[in-house]
Amino acid sequence: MNKKIFFLLTALTAVSMTLWANPIKRDSLFLTQITTADMLVPADEWGVKWSGYLSTDIFVDTRKPVESRDGGIFLYPTNLLPDANGIDLNDRASFNFITMNTRLTLKITAPKSLGANVSGMLEGWFMGVSNDDLNGFSLRHSFIKLDWTKTHLLIGQTWHPMFTERMFPFTTAGSAGAPFQPFSRAPQIRFTQSFFKYSNIMLYCNTQRDMVSDGVDKRSTQYLRNSLMPEVGAQYILDYKKQENNVTKSEFYFGFGADFKRLTPRIKTESNIATNRKINSFTGLIFAHYAHYFGEKTKVGVKFKSTFAQNTLEFLMMGGYAIKEYHPDSLLNFGVDFDYTNLNVTSSWLDLYVDHNNWQFGVFSGFAKNLGSRDRIQSPNNTKSYYATLYNADYLFRVSPRIKYTANKLQFCFEPEYTGVLYGTKQTADGTVDSSQPTNYVSNIRFLFTTILFF
Repeated sequence: MNKKIFFLLTALTAVSMTLWANPIKRDSLFLTQITTADMLVPADEWGVKWSGYLSTDIFVDTRKPVESRDGGIFLYPTNLLPDANGIDLNDRASFNFITMNTRLTLKITAPKSLGANVSGMLEGWFMGVSNDDLNGFSLRHSFIKLDWTKTHLLIGQTWHPMFTERMFPFTTAGSAGAPFQPFSRAPQIRFTQSFFKYSNIMLYCNTQRDMVSDGVDKRSTQYLRNSLMPEVGAQYILDYKKQENNVTKSEFYFGFGADFKRLTPRIKTESNIATNRKINSFTGLIFAHYAHYFGEKTKVGVKFKSTFAQNTLEFLMMGGYAIKEYHPDSLLNFGVDFDYTNLNVTSSWLDLYVDHNNWQFGVFSGFAKNLGSRDRIQSPNNTKSYYATLYNADYLFRVSPRIKYTANKLQFCFEPEYTGVLYGTKQTADGTVDSSQPTNYVSNIRFLFTTILFF
């Protein structure tokens, strides 16, 4: 018998006997089985690392919220809902306690291929894929990366490029700045090319998965799929770090980009006549992050991001699209076919933070404004004319200070969050709120306390 095989069999036998004698180790055998195959190849070629965290969120809302995942992702407060006596049914406080934000992450390094360093990541959490699937384990990230010296290729599902991983605010809330910035994970192909010393160009195309557009058949991936082209975009990124003696003194991250998507909202009319009408949407964004280090224990930074967006419902943002007004010569086609128009939104946020020793102090603020449509909307006060969120709101804003304390791998976070919305009672022809009519301002304060154990 080959000496290497004999040694390997002897080692595996010893490990198996140890596991059987020790119930604690035996119960974790499934983890050992995952990595056993990797132990048969050189360590410098394969690597598998588990990480993640255990999370508990405790929160109180002063008003009924519009939310996702049993309150795990808070978006904005609900509009007035008067009962028969005029009492607002949504003006009601609530309490919740969830652990679904807990997640597992598997990072993989693989042997070089095509001259590139190969890696991948698989991550899931217990938020499910919808409110009907709470506590269900669902996919967040699953992608492969190929890294050459100046060229990088990502294939798989991860954050939408407009989310900008390096640019999300350090908020405690799971919404990560939504609805004031694009919030979405999507299957994609992302190509990044470095040039000069600090500059990068990113090109990408993606489809939709969990966060999807709206249409006549409710929210679905079909509207993008039926357009016969993926969503596409490009970004320029400047990534600069000032270092002295290999110690970072400051860092500056800046970028801008554009995104294009095409939807086919329906394939047949109400009269069962085939249709292929489409709507094209553009979104532009700009972002920046500056941080300065004061010694090894103190860091002060600011993050900023702004978007001019069309039809961004799938990003959990304000907006979407609407049915365009019919022209007189098209009245005979009513119920046969539709034209569509984008709802335009501008949205910006700012995040200030200070890291000192084990503490972080910060404040997030965001503002979004409904700009309406460039076209007249058919029946602007009819909800059936819209495939959108907050189309009946004039603006939305949020202010949320936070305190985080980290002791080794244990973190405690407290974040009060004030969010206000100005709802309209009537819409103008272009979909904006009619300021000559009564409006409803509502607000919510969320008191959020989070405990996290990283591993």
